Amino acid sequence: MRVSLSNAWEVIELKCTEIGPDTSLLGVLGENIKYTLSPKIHNFAFERLGIRAVYVTFDVPRERFQRAFPGLLEFAYGLNVTIPYKESVIPFLDSLSPEAEKVGAVNTIHGGRGYNTDYLAVKGLVSGVERGTALILGAGGAAKAASFALGELGFEIIVQNRTETRGMELVSRLREEGISASFSRACQGDYNVVVNTIPEPEAVPLECVRGKIAIEFVYKEETPFLRRARELGMRVVDGLQILVRQAMEAEKIWFGKSLNDIEVVNFLNAGK
Repeated sequence: MRVSLSNAWEVIELKCTEIGPDTSLLGVLGENIKYTLSPKIHNFAFERLGIRAVYVTFDVPRERFQRAFPGLLEFAYGLNVTIPYKESVIPFLDSLSPEAEKVGAVNTIHGGRGYNTDYLAVKGLVSGVERGTALILGAGGAAKAASFALGELGFEIIVQNRTETRGMELVSRLREEGISASFSRACQGDYNVVVNTIPEPEAVPLECVRGKIAIEFVYKEETPFLRRARELGMRVVDGLQILVRQAMEAEKIWFGKSLNDIEVVNFLNAGK
């Protein structure tokens, strides 16, 4: 297991309370996630909210996950979970929140209970949008969260994924919950919302980017998906907005309070 502590020292730079025996340890679990902004976001929030905690990166290779994760559950006050472990962590947990149980994916953990703040983020960011069709690109944990969130808001869900079997599994889960859903191998017409959860930019079918709103889960860079959406004059919800919103929902789960999204986004942009 590789544990990155470099971001932890940002807490000290932010003049946070001295780290001591009563400091809570939190972090994000994933594989090959040195790029993650989560430590920067949460350590900033802890400092501003006066919380005695530190947040680090748990970069765990897949072959070590089965051994590493039970230990993390024991000593971490709270965790975020990202690719490729949003589904793998579920058997280790004591319980799931209603939204995590429906979605079948977890990205936040506290007290042995799994939550899905991706779901909460999407639902909050698109509430009030005109209902219609929503195209979901991908069928992993983020795609599941977006599909259920939009489906429960009244959108008809269309799933497009390279592996049809996995795409149809998501469609079946949505239908079981009474959500109108179908699988499509190609783009057809315009959509009210297009959501990209595919991490590899070259694998995203840009011909599908058309409609009113584009939601991008990838936040490492200005993606071709986002550029195409902006060229077409679509309203854009970028990966940073999603990341910050779900992070603040996680803060509420862990500590019962959070910062305003705009304050966090401004902090991140100032550091570019």
